Amino acid sequence: MSFWNWFGSGKLRECEEKIRLEPENPQCHFDLATEYERQRQYPQAIEAFQKTLTLSPRSAETHFNLGVLYETTGNGRQAIFHMVQAGNLFSERNDVESKDKARKNLKTYYKQFDFQPGDNTPSS
Repeated sequence: MSFWNWFGSGKLRECEEKIRLEPENPQCHFDLATEYERQRQYPQAIEAFQKTLTLSPRSAETHFNLGVLYETTGNGRQAIFHMVQAGNLFSERNDVESKDKARKNLKTYYKQFDFQPGDNTPSS
């Protein structure tokens, strides 16, 4: 096992231990998800971000990251859904920079997946 693989698996264990101690803490699940994403373990990252949303459904950052992950894995409908949610939530809290980034990604996703604004996207 290389140093980087060992280091990464240690970080995963650390995140999992935090979840064991604080299972209802959305930040712990978010941290685990970002570590899975960093290691390109996309299905696990998506699952951990979904768990984050069950604990904190209005997390703009979680929706944003899910949008990016779904785009990476080729699921256009989910990528668009979560990026719309992220943009709306960033807008509600007047985070213009993040909202603009979400809108830019959204525009790219519409083009990439051949969708038009208003196309029937999933509700979750």
